[in-house]
This record gives sequence, C-alpha cells and structure tokens, in this order.
Amino acid sequence: MIPKFHPAVFLGAVILVCTAWLWARPPVTAVATPTRSTPRPVVVEPASIELDTAILERYAGKYEGRGGFTVDLTLKSGKLLVAGTIPYELRATSETEFFLKIQGASLPGVDVKFDVARDGTVRGFAASTEFGLIEAKRVR
Repeated sequence: MIPKFHPAVFLGAVILVCTAWLWARPPVTAVATPTRSTPRPVVVEPASIELDTAILERYAGKYEGRGGFTVDLTLKSGKLLVAGTIPYELRATSETEFFLKIQGASLPGVDVKFDVARDGTVRGFAASTEFGLIEAKRVR
C-alpha cells in the first residue's frame, strides 16, 4: 500500500524546507562585477580604394532577393549608398568587392561582391554577413 499525502500537506512541507534553506545560507554581501581578462577585439576597417564614378554608376539600381527583399543602390556625391532611413555606404576594396560602412564606422563581417558579366553588365550581388549569405539579382 502506497501512503498518500494531501496536496496541502505536501506543499506546506516544501515551503518549510525552502524557508529553512534560505534562512541557513550565508547572506549575499555584494554582487561582484565580472572583469574581462582580455580586451575586446578592435574592429579594423579594411583598406578601401577610390573608384571612378563611371564604375560606381554600373552598380546603382534596384536588386531583389528571396522573400521580396529589395535593395536600392544610389550614387550620390561620388559615393555608392544603400538607400534607406540610415544610409549605408559601400566602400570598395576592389572593382567588384565592397564592404558596408555606416556613419563613420564599418560593419564588421559584411562584405559585398558583385556578379559582373564579361561585357560589364551587373547581374547581382552576394553579401556575406554573420547571418549567412544574402544573394540578390538586379531587376533594373
């Protein structure tokens, strides 16, 4: 025969055990803040090159990716920008490879490589991010 306890008796016993445990443990004096043993890594901006405006004009246009994802690239004051509420600048590391820069700071790990045909037409781009590869085809 299995002994049965009333739920109220069981709950009361649990509360008494927890109260005794909290009363017996030593008091917490202060919470120590963890210190870093190593400094945070410094984000180094890649070396960029200046491209001719005629080359940058090839990349301006509208690009479309999966799920209705669209990107508008515009050329303003000799800079290739991702249009939006916060303008991201695309800085060139070669004629087809770029990295994103936002208001004076580069975004680490966001590299963009354009797919350019032999005749010079831009077909799309692939952006490697910390979330994976994002591909977009040019629609205009």
